[in-house]
Amino acid sequence: MGLSRRMFAKEFKLAAVQRLERGSSIGEVARALEVNPNVLHRWRREIRQGPGNVFPGQGSSVGPTDASPSSNARSVSRRWRSIF
Repeated sequence: MGLSRRMFAKEFKLAAVQRLERGSSIGEVARALEVNPNVLHRWRREIRQGPGNVFPGQGSSVGPTDASPSSNARSVSRRWRSIF
């Protein structure tokens, strides 16, 4: 069975990047927060690209789309397959 992907709150990501901006090294913050240094680089890059769409999360916050019911059922079954 594969490892599950860890999810981090927006506030956690912002706090991590703030530590970097205050002068802490990437390695130091990565060890303290137990995240990969590449993740910190990506979070910092996303913040610097613009505040409008920082850390949008999984999927869209917009309601259901015009997708057909069969495509929605396929998506749900894929999700359940990945859990088990």
